[in-house]
Amino acid sequence: MGSISRIRMVIFAVFVLCANMAAAQGTKKAIPDGNYYIVRHAEKDTGKNPALTAAGYHRAGDLYRALKNKKINRIYVSQYRRTQLTADSVRIYQKIEPVQYTADDTGDDLLLKLAGVKRDIILKNNVLIIGHSNTIPVILKRLGITALDLHDIPDNEYDNLFVVTLKGGKASLKWLNYGKASLPATSTEKMKPL
Repeated sequence: MGSISRIRMVIFAVFVLCANMAAAQGTKKAIPDGNYYIVRHAEKDTGKNPALTAAGYHRAGDLYRALKNKKINRIYVSQYRRTQLTADSVRIYQKIEPVQYTADDTGDDLLLKLAGVKRDIILKNNVLIIGHSNTIPVILKRLGITALDLHDIPDNEYDNLFVVTLKGGKASLKWLNYGKASLPATSTEKMKPL
């Protein structure tokens, strides 16, 4: 193969690569308008990938009672049991199969899954997202809530209910509480990672 042919092949490969990158950027989907209800998992037990405590199971029921009239049509849970168990009451009573996302400090996997929803089948988008104390702040930012200076949620706080409403590319936030009030912090211990 001559050097001119090699140069042509390299130019063609670069052209194809640039075209694919441009197409990928052009097809980037927006997150559908709607109401996004975001909570931390309920009180967890100890151990690796723990279940919920008795108080956590009660809070999972409180979550269902808080959202039962909101017509939730999708649920997103992380790969950890505590988020899945927190969603159980809503999942069972609303007959919704949760979508699992990978919890991390970027929120990329969750946003990719949110943006991939077929909008033609959703009349009103009411989504429950169950995350973690150190992932919720980035989820809120990625949904467009940039004015809130929220870092990791304290280890003792389980009663926050963040409602992000997306409409026409604009995001608004209501910060509510549900269920029994969280207990005050008993130590200054830092949050443990997932």
